[in-house]
Amino acid sequence: MVGVLEIKDLHKSFDATKVINGFSLAVTEMTLQCLVGPNGAGKTTTIDLISGRQKPTSGEITFREENITGLSEHEIARRGIGRKFQVPAVFRELTVRQNLEVAYNRETSAVRNMFSFKPDGCAKRLEEIAADVGLTERLGIKAGTLSHGETQWLEIGMVLMQDPAMLLLDEPVAGMTEHEMDKTVEILNRLKKTNTIIVVEHDMGFVRRIADVVTVMHMGSLLAQGSIADIEKDERVREVYLGTEDDEESVH
Repeated sequence: MVGVLEIKDLHKSFDATKVINGFSLAVTEMTLQCLVGPNGAGKTTTIDLISGRQKPTSGEITFREENITGLSEHEIARRGIGRKFQVPAVFRELTVRQNLEVAYNRETSAVRNMFSFKPDGCAKRLEEIAADVGLTERLGIKAGTLSHGETQWLEIGMVLMQDPAMLLLDEPVAGMTEHEMDKTVEILNRLKKTNTIIVVEHDMGFVRRIADVVTVMHMGSLLAQGSIADIEKDERVREVYLGTEDDEESVH
């Protein structure tokens, strides 16, 4: 297995507040790695730094052996890292199909995409992705009429339309019904066969069903890492995290 992402001695401060404090991480190709930890551990900030939304104070982030530290979101996306935020950002007045077409074209104007020539490969890719995220039967309806779970799946599909090598997901099952969560488990377990995925999550029941590797953060640093079985029996993890459901980031 080849390492696709390496983080070395990462630091991030907001004024006098240290949010990431000497964090290091290696992510193996074609695995699903979950970032978990208590409130304020630095999980969302970490993927903000990987995706270019935030710039690190110090440290190094390497993707596919290229130093991407401090690059813009656009530059990092072009190198193959796709990011889905906790709150979906879809075009509600466009159909599911049109949303996926917009994502494939990577145009800044959704309207321009609707009336522009579709690049070769768009239709085939769209059909594949719609099947991957379970929206084949919903392609013709407006995104604004989708359920919460379907909207989350659509945004995952929109990121996948850009063919990322790595997918970053921030709490993808927040607010979902049990049925929607079950389907999301199926989707992610299927996607990790062809994509490297990092998931920020607080629902340990969900983590147990999807994670190849679990990384526990605490106060901006690495506390523990391993299989879900290893993590659940780690006394340090049990002391600072397991048993609490409060996992929202306190600093963004």
